Amino acid sequence: MSPRRSAAEARRRLRDSLGALSRITGSSRLDRRVSARSGVPIGFAAFAVLGRVVADGPTRLSELASSARMHPAALTRQVQALEAEGYIERRPDPLDGRAAVVEATESGVRAYTRVDAVNDGIMSEQLADWSSDELWDLVERLERLIHDLRSSPASPEAEAG
Repeated sequence: MSPRRSAAEARRRLRDSLGALSRITGSSRLDRRVSARSGVPIGFAAFAVLGRVVADGPTRLSELASSARMHPAALTRQVQALEAEGYIERRPDPLDGRAAVVEATESGVRAYTRVDAVNDGIMSEQLADWSSDELWDLVERLERLIHDLRSSPASPEAEAG
């Protein structure tokens, strides 16, 4: 087996590729592009939080932090940004007044829908040469990778859980 095809080299290249992917998807340039096309002034992290709130409906902040896989302090910053834009509302939990519940506003649902459509349009442009089968193969492999990385005894999530 040539060194180029070793498992160790493949893992190194995978780490490099994941780093590049993280830089691309988390870039402020992409955030600005999506914002300009959608007319919605929120970044990727806020969009992800808004998506959880839209999908889950009214939810406690502690549950949102867990489902969004975010540290509570980071989540609070995103929630505050979304509140300032009028995309979510925060109110006391009716079952426990010490806790807060957040819910997407109509404006928030519309904003999420616009950003989602723009994200899909950009990805459609970027992956125009990929077949549906290739895309599904990639999705299945990435979902397996995510599952394995999250469930590995060495993963931060496995250690916290």
